[in-house]
Amino acid sequence: MKRQKILVLIFVVFITNVLLAQPGNNKVIIQGKFTPSISDAQKILSVPVLKDTVYQVPSFKYDIEEKILETPFKVSPIKPAKLFGEPLTKLYPNYVALGMGNYLTPYFEFYHSKLRSRDTKYGVHLKHFSSAGTINDYAFPAWSNNFAEVYGSKFWKKSILDANVSYKRDVTHFYGFQPVDFPDSLLPNDADNVQRYNLVNADLHWYRYRLRTKDMNYDLKGNYYFLNDFFNNSENHIGMVASLDWNIDLVKSFSSQRLGFDLTEDFYHNKWDTLAMQNANLLKVTPYYSFITDALSVKVGLSIQTKTDSMSTLFFYPELKINLAAIPNILYFNLNMTGGQTRNSLKSFSDENPFIISQIPLQFTNTKFQINFGLGSSISKSVNFDLQLYYDRVENAPLFISDTNEFYLNKFTVLYEDYDRIKLQADITYQLHEKLRFLLRGNYYIYNMSSDFPWHKPSYDVSLTANYNIQDKIILRAAILTYGAAKVPKWEQGVLVPQTLKGWVDFNLGVEYRYRKKLGFFVNFNNIGAARYYKWYDYPSYKFNFLAGLSYIF
Repeated sequence: MKRQKILVLIFVVFITNVLLAQPGNNKVIIQGKFTPSISDAQKILSVPVLKDTVYQVPSFKYDIEEKILETPFKVSPIKPAKLFGEPLTKLYPNYVALGMGNYLTPYFEFYHSKLRSRDTKYGVHLKHFSSAGTINDYAFPAWSNNFAEVYGSKFWKKSILDANVSYKRDVTHFYGFQPVDFPDSLLPNDADNVQRYNLVNADLHWYRYRLRTKDMNYDLKGNYYFLNDFFNNSENHIGMVASLDWNIDLVKSFSSQRLGFDLTEDFYHNKWDTLAMQNANLLKVTPYYSFITDALSVKVGLSIQTKTDSMSTLFFYPELKINLAAIPNILYFNLNMTGGQTRNSLKSFSDENPFIISQIPLQFTNTKFQINFGLGSSISKSVNFDLQLYYDRVENAPLFISDTNEFYLNKFTVLYEDYDRIKLQADITYQLHEKLRFLLRGNYYIYNMSSDFPWHKPSYDVSLTANYNIQDKIILRAAILTYGAAKVPKWEQGVLVPQTLKGWVDFNLGVEYRYRKKLGFFVNFNNIGAARYYKWYDYPSYKFNFLAGLSYIF
């Protein structure tokens, strides 16, 4: 019973709490039957009305009173900026190198130059290089080269004047015969079987290096040299080259146009020990017009040339130069056409072949025309290549042949011939910063002649040079030279019989070790393959030879 009462009490309390939780304070008591209902609501009928009111903008009347506000300003100096780049490399005014090699080969070279300057520079260069070695089965082949030069430059605001004076003394022996083929009584004395060239040269060059569009451009050169040999033959030359041009405005769409002319004057005076003399003069005047538009540059001119020796003759040659940058800085094309007269001189012949006779015939060579087409490309920042094709038609070109008037047949004269020549030239360069460099150059020649052969002209030549710098401590230099076969004339019973000079390869290697910043050691290995090759008929080269020495700057 107690449980039942407790349960009833709990139920009542629960119900009471539920009822108390209902909202409102009204009490509803239901007795009997009741049906709840909700009466209709009494709606307020009200329609919203929009009241239109006009906003009156108030009017204001005001005046601006001007008053200067004083703002004192003080100028403070700005400190100059400081550059913290790499310092200038220290320069030294003097350089000297000494060396000695096999075949009794002494070497000496000296440079002296002025250090950095804004308005002048000057220098001195001295060099001696010789050899007293022998070649088996051939006459005494000693030679020596001596050179001294003084040079200087003066800088102005818009132009530069360069000047130099030099002296060159080259000695060589006519060793191109085998003494065993002659009796001892007929062999020449070494002191007499020699050729010695003395050359005094002076140059002046005045040119503009800062050019505004409307300024006149000029480039002037003057040259004088005196050359004589062991046999008292001499040559004097006076030369001048002038180039002037002005800006013009004929075609508005062209970015640059210039009208100018080139002038070249060469006078030669030759004197032989027989008291015979010869004068020759060559004058060239070439007016031209050039323009640049977009990627195209064109130069068109006409060269008027007159040569004078025993008589005067006038010639005309068209001049054309076209360059097209098909892809700027990547791919370009060029087309050139030119021609002209060339005076063959004692200097030009002796520079190419020192074993010539003294009274060599000197004539003019006429290049009727030369057409050149080429293309080049910068494949990358490190690799470039250039390909050029030439076609020449040459009249009266000199070719070296043995002189039959010489008892030992060891001297050369020239034979003038006409020929057409095709030349294909290819260059490939590779450079990796300042550490590694390669240059590969090759030339291939095709000659078309009405008679004989292009004597002493190789069918091809290829050269490969490379430099490798290892931490500015070790410098490696390599060079490979190769020449193709060439036809040479040999006199047999008064008749020229063609012989073949075999092609050859010459491999050279040089190493320089910089022991200190000022002191270095070097060694050069030449003709490492020890090949016995001939550049001129019956004149063999030295086989393997080397030169070692040291260099010092101070």
